[in-house]
This record gives sequence, structure tokens and C-alpha cells, in this order.
Amino acid sequence: MENDFLKNLSQGQVRELVDAMHEKQVPKGCYVIREGELGSHLYVSAEGEYDVIKDGKVLGRLGVGKAFGELAILYNCKRTASIKAVTDGKLWAMERTVFQQIMQSTGMKKIENQVNFLKIVPLLSNFPHNILSKISDVLELEVYKKGDYI
Repeated sequence: MENDFLKNLSQGQVRELVDAMHEKQVPKGCYVIREGELGSHLYVSAEGEYDVIKDGKVLGRLGVGKAFGELAILYNCKRTASIKAVTDGKLWAMERTVFQQIMQSTGMKKIENQVNFLKIVPLLSNFPHNILSKISDVLELEVYKKGDYI
């Protein structure tokens, strides 16, 4: 999935999102999203091409692997542009409530895993759970290869 928002998700989150999506066939000329309407779905293009239209002007074209509609599911806002199928296509779709449930459950799992890790660090092992949870909230994973200087 190519999208600035989605590329920051963990592999586990992406896997759960993909598993929860449903297929939607889109005929040529059909509007998937209409500018100004309320939206409740995130889409990822599996087949076909789609024009991005704002104020009646074509701003660009989306192909396979492109995700769109995330602003509406994140912020419950109106659609900022229209998306129209240029060719027959296939999309994978997900509803806002499903997206939110996955983000919440995977976020809780991540915090639980991080707290469990912090509990085995000798310096932190005697800290109370609520403090370890706060530390977990600000942890950032960094990966180093053998031979890298830290």
C-alpha cells in the first residue's frame, strides 16, 4: 500500500487491515468518492486507474497499490476530492469502525509487548506498571545491523 499515512503502520497492523478488507468491483466512469460528501471507507486499488478530481479539475491519476480515503476514516470529515474510475477496476475497501477497532487493538498489543519488555530490563524491573506504560508510549524502535555503531 502506497500512502504516507499507511507506510508508518507496523507489519502486524497492515496484515490485520488487509485481512479485514472486502473486494469491490468498480466499472469505468463510476465515482468511488465524491468531493464534499461524508466518507466512511478507506480504499486500496487492486486493478484499474482512477482520476483524482478537485473542483472539476483532474489533479492526478492513481494506479494499482494506491490507498485513498484515509482522511475520512481518520477525521470523520468530508471528502476533499473525487475519485473516478478511468477503467474498470477492483478496490479493496474497509469501513471506518473496522479500521478504528484494528488500530485500537494493535496499539494496545504493542503497548503490552513493550511494557513486558521493559519489565525484564534490570534498571526498570521494579517500576510500577503505570510508569512502564508511560515509558512505552514514547519508545521508538530503531534497528541496527551487525557492525553499526550505536
